[in-house]
Amino acid sequence: MRIAICDDEGALAAQVEQLAARWGMEQGHPCAVRIFASGEELLFETAGSYPFDLILLDIDLGDGNLSGLALARKIRETDARVALAFLTNYPNHVFEGYEVAALRYLMKPVTAENLFPLLNLALEHTGHISRYLVLEVDGEQRRVEEDSILYLEARGHAVLIETLAGSITVKAAFSTLSRRLGEDFVPTHRSFLVNLRHVERVARGQCLLEGGRSVPVSRGAWEKLNRAFIDYYREA
Repeated sequence: MRIAICDDEGALAAQVEQLAARWGMEQGHPCAVRIFASGEELLFETAGSYPFDLILLDIDLGDGNLSGLALARKIRETDARVALAFLTNYPNHVFEGYEVAALRYLMKPVTAENLFPLLNLALEHTGHISRYLVLEVDGEQRRVEEDSILYLEARGHAVLIETLAGSITVKAAFSTLSRRLGEDFVPTHRSFLVNLRHVERVARGQCLLEGGRSVPVSRGAWEKLNRAFIDYYREA
């Protein structure tokens, strides 16, 4: 499970990360956790698309920062899917979460007893909702399901996104789009990122995809790609 923690209390965020790792070990669902010290940092790093299954927001972020609720509203402007939950010291905030469809409030201090049920709920939530990107294409906002993407190719200042429904070209930095995608996307070359879901075979020099498509594999990327491919289908 991909989890983001936005909290200006570093010790608390580290504790939540440790508990999430423990839950992942016990449940057989490893957690990849990223910690953000402020809402501004989270918004800057994710660029309007949120490659997480759950975002934990401190509703009482420090002075000068976006509040957790304001940050949640900002997230909901482009992402109605990602699961949100709040961390708080005060029970009177609870009803504010309804407008952003928060899964739950966790009272501090966070413990296994209140965090683990939330993680179970978030896992159930992700099982019913597909991940997607919101991209600007020809001046319009378009939603693209991650599962439909075969690969991405860097082309100068643009990125070609090959999907099951056809090709899309967006003006964006390849590195920025790469960070917005889930862990099923793996580089095959400095200019290519492939979705393991659609890989049929990894060979020296090329990666074969569904429908007879292929992308190049560089010498430096082959070992990591091959291992990721083996692990992906072993877990499946």
